[in-house]
Amino acid sequence: MNLAQVLRTAPDAPSAFQSARQRSAELYADILAVAPGGDGRVDIEAVQSRPSILRRTAALLAEALPPGTDRLVCAAPDGIAVTTALALHTGLPFATVTGAGDDARLTGEAHAGEHAVVVVPLVGAAQDAAPGAVSVVRAVLDAGMRVSHVLSVLDSSSGSGDRSVADVLQERYEVRFHALFPALPTFSAFSTTDQKEVDPR
Repeated sequence: MNLAQVLRTAPDAPSAFQSARQRSAELYADILAVAPGGDGRVDIEAVQSRPSILRRTAALLAEALPPGTDRLVCAAPDGIAVTTALALHTGLPFATVTGAGDDARLTGEAHAGEHAVVVVPLVGAAQDAAPGAVSVVRAVLDAGMRVSHVLSVLDSSSGSGDRSVADVLQERYEVRFHALFPALPTFSAFSTTDQKEVDPR
């Protein structure tokens, strides 16, 4: 194949020149570059205000969407930017959940029986973050929709020693949790100079 053919068949220009692993590693490095103080805390608002990061994040999240997904759902306002990017990338519609805890309510167009995937930009330790994710899942289920997955960009509960968000969601609702990256600066796991092809997600 010549270059014109490669570019014509590639979903985007970077994928024609870099492996999925390299693109993931570069995105992760860019996301962590906005972490204040270098202590693993990530300013998720800064992450979501950068179009280049949002575009690449949406492409990776799209790969994690289960087949048959009808609608995306996120908590408003925290998840709107990344969910909008994912909706634009995939063409899927989305709804939002407003309020928290028992007051969480699904707003926007949504239909009973639809297969929904919840999108959460950042989760922390289970005792802090799971109630938010759980509130969104519960509001979606209360509306008569089905939820199979919660997708997150960053998971800062990785290695915390506490019960993980994944465990809480699985135990309560049989919902699977998938995060693209840990929210900790562990660059060695994503080194682009390492030639071993391991999925960084």
